[in-house]
Amino acid sequence: MSPSVPIITRKLAEDVKIADYMLPKDATVILGISLTHTNPEIWSDPKKFDPDRFLPDNSKHRNPYAYVPFNAGPRNCIGQKFALLEEKAVLTAILRKWRVKSVKAMDTVQYGLTITYRPCEEIFIHFTPKK
Repeated sequence: MSPSVPIITRKLAEDVKIADYMLPKDATVILGISLTHTNPEIWSDPKKFDPDRFLPDNSKHRNPYAYVPFNAGPRNCIGQKFALLEEKAVLTAILRKWRVKSVKAMDTVQYGLTITYRPCEEIFIHFTPKK
């Protein structure tokens, strides 16, 4: 839902036209990844946790840069594949045996921005054994 780095900057290598605006070569642009990930023009119900939106049939017409949790292009995170494999292994081990529920709703958690995007408070989670 939230990228670890919500804002990135890039220096333009050439002039770029976006709608009626011309961004000149060598300008530094700020890209709000977290804004893209919650854009209702791209995502239906963007604040809802819905893993099914990434199924092949649901994402085949979506721009590949609409979701970039590890950045994209030539400056893509070099640890992306390892991080995803590690995340899947840990989540699979947990979710096989436990039902997991946050104590607070996602929209009530306060977030802060340093180099990374992280909660300003502890996040408490209920683990209930599966039967």
